[in-house]
Amino acid sequence: MCAGGVTRGGSFAALRMTSFAQDDITRESRGIQNRQPPFCHNARRMAQALLITTLLTIAGLIASSVFGFRAQPGADVGNHILYALLTVILGLFSQSMTMFFFIGTGKEIKDKARGEQDEAGVVAQTRSFKSRVFPAALYAMLTIMVTFILGGGVHRGSLPVWSHQLLSLASIVMFARAYWIEIRAMDENARLMERFLRE
Repeated sequence: MCAGGVTRGGSFAALRMTSFAQDDITRESRGIQNRQPPFCHNARRMAQALLITTLLTIAGLIASSVFGFRAQPGADVGNHILYALLTVILGLFSQSMTMFFFIGTGKEIKDKARGEQDEAGVVAQTRSFKSRVFPAALYAMLTIMVTFILGGGVHRGSLPVWSHQLLSLASIVMFARAYWIEIRAMDENARLMERFLRE
């Protein structure tokens, strides 16, 4: 009886181990199927990071504007200038890198779509991303740079305060517009990456 019990116990243990192994193989195969290629995965993360930096730029513009409205001679002016400088750097980085993002992903998508029946349509779609995103990004960068530069003139008293305030509002509007255009273009771009860059 003891021998039979051991045999039955050993068989049960073997069956359990086989079941566990099959479950591990199933989970691993599902993970492989759901796993995205490195380029596609990294591009998605990059797109999210760029959109976040654009939102942070908008927040920085609002914060620096608040410091500007509340500015009094002394430390408040310094805080306004510091926030404005950091916001300008972040804004220029976010928009310039967004343009490079569409250049890089567009090239990869066009290379993968070469020889496909709808190659011309894919190429036209990647170009449409650039035609929408590039002007919005450039206008946002130009507006924020002009706002920062002319802010020095306001600080010295050579320009009226209202001109700087108007440009600050324009910078917020231009970056909000750029964000809206870019998030829609990145969503459409992600669909193309899912289609052509999964292999």
